[in-house]
Order: sequence, then structure tokens, then C-alpha cells
Amino acid sequence: MTYEQAVETIHFIMKTELDLHTLDSFHEFARLNEDLAVDSVMILQILLELEMEYGIDIPDEKLERSIFHSVESLARFIEAQEELKPTYD
Repeated sequence: MTYEQAVETIHFIMKTELDLHTLDSFHEFARLNEDLAVDSVMILQILLELEMEYGIDIPDEKLERSIFHSVESLARFIEAQEELKPTYD
């Protein structure tokens, strides 16, 4: 998943699963908590959706507070996780 796809996926999850009232403030540099009012429960919902629906492996030991600062930081994390995914020929 590319960075741009990760941003689109985050937006889609927020729109369909979280039904955020702040979605009109969404952009790649929006801060999750301050700009979009995403709380810790919503973060867990996003992570669960990424794992269950998109097959993105998110190891607990890689989760750091900085990942959840902004849409950009979360998208970069998703992109990096996808790059680590083994490929089978």
C-alpha cells in the first residue's frame, strides 16, 4: 500500500466506520486528536479495521504514540508495515 493509498484508506475508515463529525477537516497533515477529535477508542477501531479488512499486520511492539499524531504519521506507519510484508513468488 502506498502512502497515498494509506491516506485514502484512513479517510474511508473514518467515514464509514467512525462516522466522524469532523471529517470536513480531514487532510494528510490533520492531527488525529486535535483536528479530527479521534480518541483512543477510535484509534483501536482504525487499527482493528486495518488488520481485519486490509490484512495489514500491526505488531503491538511497534506501536508508539508518535504514530497517532497525524494522518500523515499513521499513513507513513501503514506504508512501512506494508513494505515489510513478505512477498511470495
